Amino acid sequence: MTRRFEPRIQTLQRALAEGIRASEAVDVRQELGLPTDADDRDVARSLVQILAACQIARVELPDVETAGVQVDGLASIAEHGAGGDASFLGRLNAGRPTEPNAIAVDQLDNIRTLVAVLRGGSLDQRRAAVNRIGTTLAAGGLSGEETRAAHAVLSDARDVELAYELAEVRRRLSGSAGRDARAEYEAWRKQLSAVELDIHAYWEAERATDPIAALPGDQRVQLLTRLRDLPDVFIAHIAAALERAGDSGEQEAQRALLSSIRYAGDRRLAPTLIMLLESDSAALVAESARALRRIDDPRCAPALARLYERSVFDIPRALVAGALGAFGDRRGKDYVRGLLDAGAANVVRSALEALETLGGAEEISVVVGFLDHTDDRVVAQAVRTLARIGDRRALERLGQLRSRTHVSALRAEIEDSYSAIAARIELRGEEVDDTMLILRQPGQGEAIARPAPAGQRVRGWFDFVVGHLWLTIGGLRRAIARFESAAGRRTRWSAPLVAIAMALSRRERYAQALGAFRRAIEADRDWVEKNPIVIRALARCFLRRAEQVERDGRLDVARGLMGEVLTLDLRRAPAPLRFELERRYEVLRRTAA
Repeated sequence: MTRRFEPRIQTLQRALAEGIRASEAVDVRQELGLPTDADDRDVARSLVQILAACQIARVELPDVETAGVQVDGLASIAEHGAGGDASFLGRLNAGRPTEPNAIAVDQLDNIRTLVAVLRGGSLDQRRAAVNRIGTTLAAGGLSGEETRAAHAVLSDARDVELAYELAEVRRRLSGSAGRDARAEYEAWRKQLSAVELDIHAYWEAERATDPIAALPGDQRVQLLTRLRDLPDVFIAHIAAALERAGDSGEQEAQRALLSSIRYAGDRRLAPTLIMLLESDSAALVAESARALRRIDDPRCAPALARLYERSVFDIPRALVAGALGAFGDRRGKDYVRGLLDAGAANVVRSALEALETLGGAEEISVVVGFLDHTDDRVVAQAVRTLARIGDRRALERLGQLRSRTHVSALRAEIEDSYSAIAARIELRGEEVDDTMLILRQPGQGEAIARPAPAGQRVRGWFDFVVGHLWLTIGGLRRAIARFESAAGRRTRWSAPLVAIAMALSRRERYAQALGAFRRAIEADRDWVEKNPIVIRALARCFLRRAEQVERDGRLDVARGLMGEVLTLDLRRAPAPLRFELERRYEVLRRTAA
């Protein structure tokens, strides 16, 4: 904080300590820029907000004059500081309380409250809530119902921004969820050892290709999800790859790597990402801002603030403004809101993404208007933005969109948004009126298929079991024949088709497996999407096949595969795998532009 404001700040601090009616505080309203007849409660609220913003600025921001950022008096400090939400959620801090009446997440012990924070809080609050739920479970003393609720939310949460925290907590769980998490961790450790040897070989000139770039997409994202646990040699390797200057091909490789670590949140990469903010490539600047937004490091906010003041391109500047919003600096809010009238879909999407951290109740009517946009990606981003703003006025329009869409992926986004908004309403002490949003369940209103005769169902089950027996002894062709026979006896039975697809996938025959997966979706989409094992295998199969055809130069086919799988409800697939699918689709779309 610049020293020239210190006398004025001290005056306000004295007013807070002595009371706004004390004789020494007669100029408080004038200092705050409030009317002389302003209500005492408004004066007190503004006083606390400004002083809290000043305390944050002392820690996170360099001297304003040396940073090259123009700040005009205490009014700008208040505008860029913490918000004015005096509710429970607004006073909830991720760490130890640093403000009057603040509450720390690690002080909460009510599982229902922690679950609501996990669904509807800010990123820092959600991270802290995951850790607190895990700690509370480990300490014991919960009722059976609370324990089941905690296990359920930790097992079902699919937020890619929380992938690392969820993986850490799940490893400590009992039951199948804990065993699966520990098995994944052991697989990660084996992969880590192999890639580490390849990295040493690469830098010793014994290997020609980058070992991380050479990994299949699902394996690469599995490795980088736990970036915070990787040895320093990995971080040095990634930093060197990001800092390497080169032609447009090199920049595209840098951008791909940047997008892969978007949610990593590793402080060790902060200096490299800050350096990339100075890049001539708007795409690298945009991806660097997205990554810095998720890193809890005091070096990030000053660097983003300096860039925001001199940035001229709409998309990177909007994303930098959104990253600043994650640090409590909302100077770019008016600029970002103005971009919503730009017309270009990519600019509007970037502005909506920035409003995840910058938006408030006053933006609801504007953001809701984009639910009718012709670009499906803009609609999906508007739904995500509404989830983070968390205003109940969006529920009715979300319900209308949910009732008319037939795209499973968008339906899943809407349901997640509803859960986040409902959680924020609960944390503010209000109640959710279920009549405001009617969620039409998949298949509701559709004709119910007549079940097959009992004898036909029995023969179908017999074929299904015999097919698995043939698989056990390696008779793939005979097994497929039995599964096909079983599927033919019941038109809406997708399990035999899934068995064919997964058997082919395990043998890396992804092209043939795709056909079986598609038939299974046609038979019973709801069952496929709700089965975690099936949807994970399906998503991985689509990704691997897209990588195969991309290597053959058939980019249009790869792009179509990614677009097809992303229309499904992938919430039960691992969050890192879902993120890799979305990332690859964006890369393929850029190649077509």
